[in-house]
Amino acid sequence: MYSYGWKAPAGGDEVVKSPYFYGMRWEDLKVYKNLSKEELKPAYKAFGRIIADNMSPFGFQPFGRKLVRLSNDIVQVIHVDTRGSWTGIDEYFETEISLEPVSDKSSFIRKSEPRPAKKMEEITKGIRNHYRITREYELLADYLTRHIRQSILPYFEQYDSSANVLRSLKDIKPNGQPFGYDGLILFCELQNKVNVHAAGILDSSISQIRNFNPQSEYLAELHLYREGLRANDWTAIDEKLSANRAEVLKKLKL
Repeated sequence: MYSYGWKAPAGGDEVVKSPYFYGMRWEDLKVYKNLSKEELKPAYKAFGRIIADNMSPFGFQPFGRKLVRLSNDIVQVIHVDTRGSWTGIDEYFETEISLEPVSDKSSFIRKSEPRPAKKMEEITKGIRNHYRITREYELLADYLTRHIRQSILPYFEQYDSSANVLRSLKDIKPNGQPFGYDGLILFCELQNKVNVHAAGILDSSISQIRNFNPQSEYLAELHLYREGLRANDWTAIDEKLSANRAEVLKKLKL
């Protein structure tokens, strides 16, 4: 049966629970036992709980399929994407990493997926783009936890505030392309009272949302920011950002 040991995270005094199967690690296994479709959901639930417990000493807490941690004015997100395909849950999953300004309600209040998201394999050497959950999921959770500690935590430490995100946009954006990063750039700039890209992003976003959903609450919010920039009214912008922050922190219980 499975037994549990304890070991300290690298560079810290905290302890983290780490599962072992007769002292073996997941990468040492040669044979894996498949799960039936009925077993997948409870296995994923237990799998996510192990990772959440392992990351708790580092300040992460569960929020749905996500693990979230507040760092200054950035919410750092680890997303174990177990949704599967349109046919339903399956045994393959991906792990995504995201940096989200705390004043952007998109993911946490409007319940969209993390954006922008990097695949874990973009940051961690040796990690595959997909993994399959099997009966050895406790060992797999330990394996992913070790790689998260080794590669993802240093990545998060590098981008621990919206100011640091703005300083490193070329490194954060894939191939230097801005697609999918508009929300990150917009709210990082607004949180730092910067208008380098913000006005252009707002004009583009307002045009798109007006055509798609002219009654959107988010459209009204974007208009507030656009008018605030035009009038150089940072007080109005800050008031809205502060209200968003309070709503997000309450939702995340941070």
